[in-house]
Amino acid sequence: MRGVPEHGSGGGGLPAPAVLSDAAVTRLPFTADNLLAARRQVLLLASRAGVPPQRAADLKLALHEILTNSVRHGGGGGVLRVWAEEAMLICEVSDRGHVRDTLAGRRPPALDAEGGRGLWLAHQLCDLVQLSSSPAGTIVRLHCRIESGCDASGSVESGRAGAGAETEPVDAGRAPAHPTHPAHPTHPAHPAHPAHPAEISGAWPPARPAPHC
Repeated sequence: MRGVPEHGSGGGGLPAPAVLSDAAVTRLPFTADNLLAARRQVLLLASRAGVPPQRAADLKLALHEILTNSVRHGGGGGVLRVWAEEAMLICEVSDRGHVRDTLAGRRPPALDAEGGRGLWLAHQLCDLVQLSSSPAGTIVRLHCRIESGCDASGSVESGRAGAGAETEPVDAGRAPAHPTHPAHPTHPAHPAHPAHPAEISGAWPPARPAPHC
């Protein structure tokens, strides 16, 4: 967006991102018309970078407050930049506004104050909030820690198993073997039936004795 300060310029005091190239920085100009799309994009980038879901939700709420402030007080919009640096996901919001209170967001706003709650809430939700402002414009950076063990170089590895997860290799084309069922216990043999009388005496029925004359 024209007139919005770039990294470390205009707002003064904030260094340029410590990333290898501009390709590692996602740049999203925003106005009131695409705030929802900008927040969704940040959620996607946070997930890919390895920010835990609850922390990503906190970042989304903090970012909503800062983006809304830019629309209301920073000239109707600005530029959102997102990158990963030293185990942190950083969201930078720059606009044409000017914050004159150097302690803005670092102390709770008065109950009857008309503004100031957005920056204060961002301080409660993020690991670090940086603010630099001058008549040329304002830069606010929100830092959210990336989960330990995830890649913070700007590239995101997808389809990776969870940390510590182990899987048993299975040969292609072969179904995993089912566990062998224990053999059924052998039934005791039935007692042998008593031998048929014919098997004892020979013929059955026994021959009648010849009658006496």
